[in-house]
Amino acid sequence: MAKRVKSDRQLVKLDSWAGVDYIVQRMGALQGDIEKAELNAQKKIDAIKAGLAETVKPAQDSITVYAESVEAWSVAYRVDFSGQQSRKLNHGTVGWRKSTLISIAKDTVERIKAAFGKRAGSYLHIKETANKEALSDLTDEELKSVGARRSHKEVFFVEPDKVEAADHG
Repeated sequence: MAKRVKSDRQLVKLDSWAGVDYIVQRMGALQGDIEKAELNAQKKIDAIKAGLAETVKPAQDSITVYAESVEAWSVAYRVDFSGQQSRKLNHGTVGWRKSTLISIAKDTVERIKAAFGKRAGSYLHIKETANKEALSDLTDEELKSVGARRSHKEVFFVEPDKVEAADHG
């Protein structure tokens, strides 16, 4: 036999619509407090990020200069790589990696479709998903024919106003 688990939360006892309205008003006020706190936090985060960018800029600039210096040295002494692409040092590795860069024109997708026909999909990223909003316009029979179905359920909601709630006294 399964044990009944009691919730740690105690529900607020309500005895009238005015009480319900007061709770909805409180919920709206609390949601406003949360939005203000999130806005303040985002402002602080943005300020910290801006400060961080200024703080790390000298280090990033130094890293760039060091990398360019090591590259210049490696180019000058490429013979020391003994035909290898990289050279292992005590504190890291330097070298060259093969990199392929493909540049595409604005009409490349259309050209791929025209040139490869049915095989074009292997050269394109295509993500297809069912459009549930459009499917909602179909009849139940049409939905069934494509392996979908319509169901209805009532979902409770509480939507506090941003301003004071009406008096139901």
